[in-house]
Amino acid sequence: MQKTLYKVNKGLDIKIDGTALFQTDEYHTDIYAIRPDDFHWITPKLSVEEGDQVIVGTTVFCSKDDERIRFVSPVSGQIERIVRGEKRHINHIIIKSDGKLNSETVNLPEIISKETIIDTLLKYGLWTFVRQRPFGCIADYHNSPKAIFISCFDSAPLAPDYQFILNGYENEFQEGINILSKLTGGKTYLCLDSKRDNSFFERTKNVDLQYFSGPHPAGNVGTQINRISPINKGEYIWYIEPQYVATIGRLFLNRQLDFTKTIAVTGPVVGNPRYVKIINGASLKDAFTLKAVDKSGFETDETRFISGNILSGHKVDNECFIGYYDQQITIIKEGGRRRVLGWMYPGLKLWSNSNTYLSKFITRKSYNVDTTLHGGRRVMMFSDTYDNVFPMDIMPMELLKACVTKDIDKMEELGIYEVTEEDFALCEVVCPSKTECQQIIYDGLTLIREQA
Repeated sequence: MQKTLYKVNKGLDIKIDGTALFQTDEYHTDIYAIRPDDFHWITPKLSVEEGDQVIVGTTVFCSKDDERIRFVSPVSGQIERIVRGEKRHINHIIIKSDGKLNSETVNLPEIISKETIIDTLLKYGLWTFVRQRPFGCIADYHNSPKAIFISCFDSAPLAPDYQFILNGYENEFQEGINILSKLTGGKTYLCLDSKRDNSFFERTKNVDLQYFSGPHPAGNVGTQINRISPINKGEYIWYIEPQYVATIGRLFLNRQLDFTKTIAVTGPVVGNPRYVKIINGASLKDAFTLKAVDKSGFETDETRFISGNILSGHKVDNECFIGYYDQQITIIKEGGRRRVLGWMYPGLKLWSNSNTYLSKFITRKSYNVDTTLHGGRRVMMFSDTYDNVFPMDIMPMELLKACVTKDIDKMEELGIYEVTEEDFALCEVVCPSKTECQQIIYDGLTLIREQA
């Protein structure tokens, strides 16, 4: 197996309190949810109504544009509620579990080929785990990818350790790799952190190992694709999280529909940061305890619950439903309070990327961060700030400008097909104008899809 090291020199590691301890607890709840907004550019067509009985694998909704793309129940039980927002937009489909995990019968094809694999994954709702670049959406199974990427490490703040999570699932992971490798005429890449123990992944066969070193976003699949196999217009690359490789492997190896995964419960205000084994879509409201940060303590409405990492995750309510593709929950304190002395505050314990606070000159293991912006929003200023944390061979400021002005030709010329929102998360963090860079990129990608 070929081994190559790619050094990522640009980026930023943000050290935050609340790393998950290497212990795993099983967590059970009777409330689960599927959130259609987890799937970019999917218009849901409901297949169930409130009160309907479902089992594991029952289609809850499908894509209105392609009814073969199904989104299935991860548990057996009853559709308790369909939560709608403005203009009857579906926010959540809430499922109350009966705790039995009765499942659809799995029938596998006699001949394992690309076509039968795709048909099987579509039938049992596992195709939704496979995503594509460009656009970062569910892969179009009509296309032929030039490669498949699996990032086996996450460099985001407080991210989980995939080798720890997958320990004991070697057979399922290998079977998943064997299945996925049949979907492309190119290579299947496992991307690894050169400074970590990779013994689990290095035993995997039928893959091409690629090693990365450097700060975040070295673990982002976008960074890895940009270094190994850049995307041109008309090309496609598929990617999938390591845990979902094992999920696909269980389907073909054990004829089992099993949507369990292990996530990290993290953050400065979590009293018991650790790993938790759940079923996808679980409500995590009772999976953690919050610790007081001052003498008076604080209430849960003073905390921010984030499904995913602190950079690119999305805010969730107190039910803490885990996002479909998310591997962690991050909980931090809500900010926004004015400090004495304002910008003259010494900030010995505050994180800063610039020289704003004295903490820049003091070495600390980690910081207790909150949601404070530390500045107001203003017009976008042209500087090299983004370039210092953006490792791709793309000009981030110019691409953002093209997205804002809706110049599609310029967006394509500047590499819009290689990026998604998460690739601009660090630009958003260091931006002196507090520009919502991720939203701008998402809007640019949406415009291109609409014009296609």
